[in-house]
Amino acid sequence: QGGGRMAGAEGTLFDDIFEVLDKDPDGRKFEKVSRVVCRSDTFDMDLKLDVNVDIYPLEVGEKFTMALASTLATNGAADTGTYNPNELKNESTLMDIYEYVMHGKVFKFNESDSSGGMRVEVYVSFGGLLMLLSGDPKKLEQLQLDSSIYLLIRKV
Repeated sequence: QGGGRMAGAEGTLFDDIFEVLDKDPDGRKFEKVSRVVCRSDTFDMDLKLDVNVDIYPLEVGEKFTMALASTLATNGAADTGTYNPNELKNESTLMDIYEYVMHGKVFKFNESDSSGGMRVEVYVSFGGLLMLLSGDPKKLEQLQLDSSIYLLIRKV
């Protein structure tokens, strides 16, 4: 099954399957964090992502589904901006179907016109763990500067 299963669903901004191509290409900066370099199956996206490998190890060759969402609510209900586990006790959330979740903020966009066509780079900080997602602007148009998003991952 390819990516894009949830893309377009309420609250989901992006969804694809990635393969880890490299790990810590510039060396490891922190004991519990690795930077993985990945490529997506469906939308030809490039991803660099800092992951707390102490709690969620990722290795070269592994594949995972990654979704970006504006809310954890499965019905797309708007997020309050504050995590309260008591509010979620009796409801299913996107966290129930993923293994690793981070909350962060889109802090930078770059556009470039290369030989492969127009590409956009989206930078997100998850409390200091960084993500750079680059690819077709049409696939990333729902991501907006200064917006809060959730990153959700599960291994395939």
